[in-house]
Amino acid sequence: MKRCTAYLPRKPCASGQRWTSHSSASLTDEALLAKVGARLNDDEYGTKITLDAKSKTISTDSGELPMSPLFDPAWIKSRRRAAKEPPRPATGQFQKHLRKNPYAQALATPMRFCPVTKTHQPRYFLQRFDVVKHPETNQGWLAPSNDAYGHIQRNNEVRANGAPPPASMSKNGSGEQDEFTPRLTGYVASQKSLFDALSGPDKRLRGALLARRAGMGVSPQASSPVWRHDMSEVVLRDMRREATSELVQRAGAANHKFVQPCATWEDIKDVERRGCVLWLPEAEDKATTQQQQHATFDVVGAKYDGKMPVHNLAWLLGEDEVDRLCSESDVFRDNKLLVLKSWPTKTMVQVHLLLWKLQGYLDTPAT
Repeated sequence: MKRCTAYLPRKPCASGQRWTSHSSASLTDEALLAKVGARLNDDEYGTKITLDAKSKTISTDSGELPMSPLFDPAWIKSRRRAAKEPPRPATGQFQKHLRKNPYAQALATPMRFCPVTKTHQPRYFLQRFDVVKHPETNQGWLAPSNDAYGHIQRNNEVRANGAPPPASMSKNGSGEQDEFTPRLTGYVASQKSLFDALSGPDKRLRGALLARRAGMGVSPQASSPVWRHDMSEVVLRDMRREATSELVQRAGAANHKFVQPCATWEDIKDVERRGCVLWLPEAEDKATTQQQQHATFDVVGAKYDGKMPVHNLAWLLGEDEVDRLCSESDVFRDNKLLVLKSWPTKTMVQVHLLLWKLQGYLDTPAT
C-alpha cells in the first residue's frame, strides 16, 4: 500500500528589503556627481570625462554623449533612502522649566513594583534595597541603596580630584567590579512608618520583599536576607546627612548663587530662580509647626514657580544635623529664612528631589 503523498510547491516569499540610510549631505547633486566622477577618473581614460547633470550629457574626446541613468544624480537619489534627522532639542520656555522641575523629573522615573504595598509607583517614590554578602558570615543582608542621589557624590569626587572618572569606574563611584555583578534588588515605598512595620515581629512582610526573586538563580544565603531592626533610622540618618552636606556646600557659593537668604516672607517673591523655601523656626514656633509639614508659599502674580514648598529644617534634618548645618555654614547660622534656587543642572534638581523625598519619608500617613 502506497502512502498518499502530494507535492506542494513552495511559494516564493517576499523577504523584507534591507534599507541603508544615507545622510542628507551625501544625497545632494554635487555630492553624487563628485562620487560618480571619482569612479570614472580611476584610470587614464577617465580623466577627460566630465558629467553635465543639467543637459544629461557626458563630455568626451569624441564629443558629447547621452548620459546613462546610472550616472544621473536624480535617479541615484530616488534609489536611496535619506536618514531621518535627529530630533532637535526642545528650546521652548515650557520645556526649559520642565527640565529643571524636580517634581516632573520624579514622575518621569521608571515604574517599579512595591511588593509590600502591592502598588506600582515611579522609582523616585521607592527605596531600593540590594542583597549584599556579609564579609564574615557570608549571609545575605539587605542594604539600602542611594540610587536617587548617588551621582551627587560622584560629581563631588570629580570636582575634588579635578579629573573625569575613568571609563572602568563602576556606578557606585569606585573602581571595583561589584556593581557589574548581578544583584538581587527590591523596592519598598520610601516611608518611615512602613520600614518600622517591616522591622516588627511579622516576618511575612519581609518575606514579600524578595518573593518574586525566588528560583534556582538565587543562592540559599540570599533567599532569606537579614533585615536590620533599625533600618528606618539607618535610611533616615543617611538621607539627613547627605541633605545637610549638600546644603552646606551650596550655601558656600559666592554671591548667593544657590542659597539666597531673606529677611521676611515678603522678600521671597523678589528672589530669582525660586525653588523651595528653607525655614529654621525659632524655639517657640517648633511646637506650632509640627502639624503642618506640607506647607507651601504662594507667590502672587508669578507665571512660573508660583507655589513653593516650605521645608521646616528643624523637623526635616533633626537636631543633630541642624547643629552641624549652622556650625559649618555662616549663611544658615545668621539667617532663619532662605530660598534654595532652581538651576537647570542635574545636581541641583537632585538636591530638590532629595529634600522632597526626605519630606515624604518622614510624613505620617493619614488614618
